Amino acid sequence: MASKKKEAQENLKNEKVLNEEEKKEASNSQNEETTENGENTEVKDSEKEDAAQAEIKSLNDRLLRLQADFLNYKARTEKEKISTYTGAVADIILELLPVLDNLERAISADNSSDGNSFKEGVQMVYNQFMGILDKKGLKEVEALHKPFDHNVHYGVAFEESDKFEDGTVIDVLQKGYTVNDKCIRPAMVRICKK
Repeated sequence: MASKKKEAQENLKNEKVLNEEEKKEASNSQNEETTENGENTEVKDSEKEDAAQAEIKSLNDRLLRLQADFLNYKARTEKEKISTYTGAVADIILELLPVLDNLERAISADNSSDGNSFKEGVQMVYNQFMGILDKKGLKEVEALHKPFDHNVHYGVAFEESDKFEDGTVIDVLQKGYTVNDKCIRPAMVRICKK
């Protein structure tokens, strides 16, 4: 009986040891699973962070492109607006140039009679008219005794002359004008030819 008791006690000890070992193995396997799950969680979290960072970068790039497009659009429309305004001013001034030519002709017509007050009145109207056109950017093309420039001069005749070099403008038949550095009417000139 004593040996059975001893055997029973040893069996109990063995069972306890086995139970403890099983518990340890179970807890080790749980720890391993937790570690694997923890690593999986960490991997998933880092993947989520990377995806979020990539999306943020993509959205920032898109925002920067949209801002650049808007600034380009704004600059382009401002440029078009100025161009349209300048073109409209140039068109109106071009239509007024014959009136300006006639005023100049009226002033240059010499009336020796007592009609000088009329000439003075025309001169005042001319000066006022030129003041308004100057404010809008009208400038006379310098032509007389200057080298011929096909961009602002319109040659209608050649004349031989020893006084001037070849290709020099010797006479202005009709004045030319620019508006804001854009030629709206070239000067009609005679050119020296040797």
